[in-house]
Amino acid sequence: MGIERIIDPETSPEARFGYKLRERRKKAGMTLAQLGARVALTGQQIGNVERGDRRMDEDRTRRCEEALGLSPNDLAQHLPRRCRKNLSFRNFLPWLEREKRATELCTYEGLIVPGLLQTREYAEAICRGGPGMTPEQVEETVEARMQRQAILHQGKPPYLYAVLDQGVLLRPVGSEKITRDQLQRLLTMGRSPNIVLQIVPLRAMSTSGLVAGFMIARTAADRDEAAYIDAPGGGRMVDRLESLEKLKVWFQTIRADALPRADSLALIEERLEQPWIWN
Repeated sequence: MGIERIIDPETSPEARFGYKLRERRKKAGMTLAQLGARVALTGQQIGNVERGDRRMDEDRTRRCEEALGLSPNDLAQHLPRRCRKNLSFRNFLPWLEREKRATELCTYEGLIVPGLLQTREYAEAICRGGPGMTPEQVEETVEARMQRQAILHQGKPPYLYAVLDQGVLLRPVGSEKITRDQLQRLLTMGRSPNIVLQIVPLRAMSTSGLVAGFMIARTAADRDEAAYIDAPGGGRMVDRLESLEKLKVWFQTIRADALPRADSLALIEERLEQPWIWN
């Protein structure tokens, strides 16, 4: 029998749900295979859920509650919000799996701060601007974005190479306080050992970045690569070799026009010292 991996419930919402499921399964005296058979999953799949490596949908969660003799909502209340309520995240889930496993992330944004580096207030201001977004949808989207950021604070976080256009620093979002707090967050995160933040200055006259934002994820263990390209109404994930190679060349071309790391952080500091001009 293999050694059971200890789950840290604070690592991610998925790990927290898996911790609760394992706790209740053991209390009920059920094996992984026995519970899996009751909810149309294999024992290995249940084990993956318990380790936080797989997400459980709401229907199977309810069936787990019944199989384990739990009261309604005992487990369902611990489901990550993006899986439980907002169906719009379903198309994004395959990318989240890649992002979660990645050892290296390369992202470019020309209009806004990348989601992995946004403050909650900045994310709320961005989401509220989405046409037709209800307060509940804004809340769910922001919560999901904050949950994604857990990968940057785990035991072995991925290396993040983030390239931003200087226009991102100049664009007011929400209010002066929200914008300044966001810039301060960029400074803080940009000094992290696993994050390289670079700014493409306006003086570079670069046109390479006049495209949609995108992110490339790479997992060193199996050399697996995928990318996510932003688009209005929902982006798309690509994993075809030809498309990935083009995006990697595009990223390096944009990055070639960027300032070095230290100079980029100095540019953010300089922006913070400037007066607010949008009154």
